[in-house]
Amino acid sequence: MSTTINPTAKKYSSAFETVALPHMNYIYKVAFHLCGDRALAEDLAQETMFIAMQKFEQLQDHAKCKSWLFVILRNLYWGKMEKERHRSATNFDDVAYGIADEGLEAEREWREGFSDDVQRQLDRLDEKYKTPLIMSILGNYSYKEIADSLEIPIGTVMSRIARGKTFLRREISKSMKSQAA
Repeated sequence: MSTTINPTAKKYSSAFETVALPHMNYIYKVAFHLCGDRALAEDLAQETMFIAMQKFEQLQDHAKCKSWLFVILRNLYWGKMEKERHRSATNFDDVAYGIADEGLEAEREWREGFSDDVQRQLDRLDEKYKTPLIMSILGNYSYKEIADSLEIPIGTVMSRIARGKTFLRREISKSMKSQAA
């Protein structure tokens, strides 16, 4: 029995490897900063790339691949968070992560330079502020790109980033003062 390879599928597979796979590390970093859990971030990144591979032919402009991948990731993350809200049981991994030794070198590498205090405060930040802030800081997205990806007005993006930064500054300052006392 002879197996034939679909030339269109081969074309998209090659293009996917060239265009989308280079963003895998970025997608993982964003996933980690969104959820704060390495295992969940790995799952989200893999699932994002799997969905992107399946739907790659729908991507019209390859220059917008990074934004497209982010939208897939964001939707997956929000879907998982919505499911979690409906659960009443406490997830052991979430509790264990919260009390784990944050001084581990491996965790610091995953945090990409954020101090433990900044990451703790970032984890407390409401998603509507955290997502644009992470896109701005980690992804170097412009306000317009963030607005397009999140499907919100550019003024809202600017406001949410400013409010997110204000929250982080205030909470980190409080934390530093309480540590000094």
